[in-house]
Amino acid sequence: MDPAVARRRSGGRGAVLAVLVVLSGVMAILVAAVFVLFQANVSSYRYRHGRVRAQLAAEAGATLALYTLALEPAVPEGDPYSMPGDSAQWISLPSGDHAWVVIDPWDMNDEPYRIGSVEIRSRGMSGDVTKDVAVRAAPDYPSRYALLTDMGIPPGIIRDGARIEGPVHSNGVVNIGSMTPDSTGDPWVGFISTTASGGFNFCDVGPSDEPHPDGSRVWLRPYRSHRQGRPYWDRYANEIDFERLGQIFSSLRTAASCSGAVVWNARRILLQGDRLLCLSEPLGAIDTVSLREIDLVYLPGFSNVLIKSVSPVESPLTIVSNGPIGLMGGIYCSMHEATGAPLGLVSLSGFVIPRDPDFTGSSDWPRPWNIETDRHMSINASLCAPSGSIQAEDPTAGGSSYCLNILGGLSVQRLGTLGTGTRGYTLCINYDGALSSTHPPHFPALARWKMYSWVPDPDYGGSDIDDNLF
Repeated sequence: MDPAVARRRSGGRGAVLAVLVVLSGVMAILVAAVFVLFQANVSSYRYRHGRVRAQLAAEAGATLALYTLALEPAVPEGDPYSMPGDSAQWISLPSGDHAWVVIDPWDMNDEPYRIGSVEIRSRGMSGDVTKDVAVRAAPDYPSRYALLTDMGIPPGIIRDGARIEGPVHSNGVVNIGSMTPDSTGDPWVGFISTTASGGFNFCDVGPSDEPHPDGSRVWLRPYRSHRQGRPYWDRYANEIDFERLGQIFSSLRTAASCSGAVVWNARRILLQGDRLLCLSEPLGAIDTVSLREIDLVYLPGFSNVLIKSVSPVESPLTIVSNGPIGLMGGIYCSMHEATGAPLGLVSLSGFVIPRDPDFTGSSDWPRPWNIETDRHMSINASLCAPSGSIQAEDPTAGGSSYCLNILGGLSVQRLGTLGTGTRGYTLCINYDGALSSTHPPHFPALARWKMYSWVPDPDYGGSDIDDNLF
């Protein structure tokens, strides 16, 4: 072969080989780059996935703590404590992840009649990733509500001009009405909730899940708050067990026998400062019950007992009656300086406003035992009738409509008839803000807790998760 041709062929093969070497190097670099990017994406996905799972584990731990607290008979006190787990306090979750849950009772939980609260700090762990969440919650009480009913809220309560600052809840249908064409004067409710079996019913359009349905003239105020949903507007809240409430109040007779007072045969009772005055007949002997050392009075009879104040109650007190309680006049309470505890009136049969004999000209008991319901009435107390109602003995009595002004809260199985619009009584509720932090003596907590703050990734300020931070 010609040497020149051989050299040309050899040079061509060398060039091809050089190109192949270069291409192989480029491919190796590309493969390495793709591998690095893939590994980075996998690591990023695993990290993000781990963070999500850890967050869910932390939330599951907080939810588990709320459920556990609802089963406890009392609000916890004292130092923070961890929910039971393994030797390192980690709780194994069905997902395979873990949670460390610390319950930190509020330092003021040991004060008498305090509703109390806790801070739940939950740390979720998935693999080697952890996330924290801090939740503050308080037990729910019937006395915390401005208006609480089991069998619905009839038309005429949440109406034009009505303003209820505190929470309103009903297991049944909540009727909301207004006659004004715009929002002027429409009802105002701070917090309102119902259940899946209840619902909201507007006077002009019927059932709705919105605080202002399309085509309705009703704007439930404050509308902007209710548009946000819970906790201001809650269409699917859990039911409150009124039967359980009645059972707990009925069982207080034992506590009254041990450390309170059991009053038999009283037909009329006067609240006077630090004592009760009891009378069984118009000209009978007056029995006096001192309230200086007790905070519970139980009336075991099933007959109607009429009650009113001659001076404000000066100490924390709850009165429980098996029979109906007749509100024969105003009820007054001066907040106890040390506890701020309100007055509680509980009837297992219901509340009645008796007809004033002045309406009919009939005779009455001598003063101050007489009935005084021919006027506007103020009831400064938390009223509770878990298996009864509040109603007027004669809703048509009187020459005009009087205001039944409850300065506190009302919890009843159902709302009875108080008036006709032009006669009888109109219900007005002025919520006592103290009911959001204190409860009347011996009022039971409901079997649920209300969450009022939720903070992801909380800053402990250099402290540990299990330190006393609340």
